[in-house]
Amino acid sequence: MTGIAIEFQSVSKSFSAKLRPAVDQIDLKVHQGETVALIGASGCGKTTTLKMINRLIEPTAGAILVNGKDVRSLPLLELRRSLGYVIQHVGLFPHMTVAANIAIVPRLLGWDQERIHRRVDELLELVHLPPAEFRDRRPFDLSGGQQQRVGVARALAVDPPILLMDEPFGALDPITRASLQNEILEIQRKLRKAIVIVTHDMEEAVRLADRVVVMQAGKIVMDASPTEMLLHPSTPFVASLLGEGRMIKLLQTLKAVDHTGPGSCEGARELPQGASLYDALNLFLETGAPALAVRGADGGGSCLSRERLFEVTGGKAA
Repeated sequence: MTGIAIEFQSVSKSFSAKLRPAVDQIDLKVHQGETVALIGASGCGKTTTLKMINRLIEPTAGAILVNGKDVRSLPLLELRRSLGYVIQHVGLFPHMTVAANIAIVPRLLGWDQERIHRRVDELLELVHLPPAEFRDRRPFDLSGGQQQRVGVARALAVDPPILLMDEPFGALDPITRASLQNEILEIQRKLRKAIVIVTHDMEEAVRLADRVVVMQAGKIVMDASPTEMLLHPSTPFVASLLGEGRMIKLLQTLKAVDHTGPGSCEGARELPQGASLYDALNLFLETGAPALAVRGADGGGSCLSRERLFEVTGGKAA
């Protein structure tokens, strides 16, 4: 396990002595290279929890450590510059170009112009916005999805080890949302940040996160991998959040390459590297094939049979 990037130690937040705490005695660790999703009903404390990390909200009790240091011991600007922050409505400066928006923190840190120029182009490439086309455009010339990509690029400008995301895709249409989720998965595979994402969408949490943390009335009621949560929800409330179609969500968390076996796949359709069992199910339904070829990370091939998928799902798919 890699080092601990963020740690909550018995953290509480009360906005009024007359009301229950918004966050109530939570303990939580987020490791470097790990994506953790905070999810729950409105008012459960998930956004308050996120905002206490960068001190947009101060805790009432307990301690929050970032890379082993209490956030209250760090100068506020130093803390916030070490954390990338992406919000739902992006917050780009409308009078500034895309390049200038991305370069805000590097300029504050005194980077020279050549270094800033290289970094802006590198980040635009990373979020699939060709620099020659987008560098000099302004936010009002961009679609919502493009603006959100620029927001992600800006959050990554000085390569912070931690990325905080507060409902980053909530205002986007389903197609754009799915595309940007793919972008985040790709960025995480490349950069291995500690990411904390607040979402109200369990499907998004299951797709993006290594761990899903369910909050209810300011408390953590379950903290588990998506697979564990889908198989064994700890309470009826967690089960209700998972909703219908849990088998489909489960298939999205399982890699096809982990469920292959011996057999000939000569001439079979091939699943892309990293494909899930949900991708395999869709291809089985599309082709009617008895087996699919699966490419592993080492470039080697293996075979996923229709019968094997049937076994994994307990006879409920394919």
